[in-house]
Amino acid sequence: SLVNVTVDDTFGNSEENLQITYQPDGSWSQGVDCTNCEAHLDTTKVHSGTWHDTTYFSDNPPSSPLSASLTFNGVAIYVDCIVTRASTDPFGNSDMTFYLDGNQVGTFVQPPNGDPTYQYSVPVCVNEAMPSGKHTFTLVNGRAGGQTALALLDYIVFS
Repeated sequence: SLVNVTVDDTFGNSEENLQITYQPDGSWSQGVDCTNCEAHLDTTKVHSGTWHDTTYFSDNPPSSPLSASLTFNGVAIYVDCIVTRASTDPFGNSDMTFYLDGNQVGTFVQPPNGDPTYQYSVPVCVNEAMPSGKHTFTLVNGRAGGQTALALLDYIVFS
């Protein structure tokens, strides 16, 4: 029978000794400790009171993709983020691309509409169609030629 394993954005999963890796160094911030981040969340509504925050700036794109990756053994993955559609402070444009073992498996694109509220535990990527075995999942925030984009990663579940 399948067992769901939760991997927190900050604490990982100690039972499975798994941790999400963030690249490039310094491009993701622990949201709860971030003084210059524009997203201020209700810590009671996020898993373990933590999240990771990154912004892709279209006018100053990074030299390498803003990515969060997890290597795991399983047949399914569920990626949960916090999403806002605010027009300012923060600019709530979602533009994420998802890769499994190096192949693009999906996107989550949601432009801002002026609604400043935060939606918690939004399943931005669900993939239940992978062969059993070891996989590497990668979330990439923003894309070359795209708009400024915000990603607020809360946790990943796999089974």
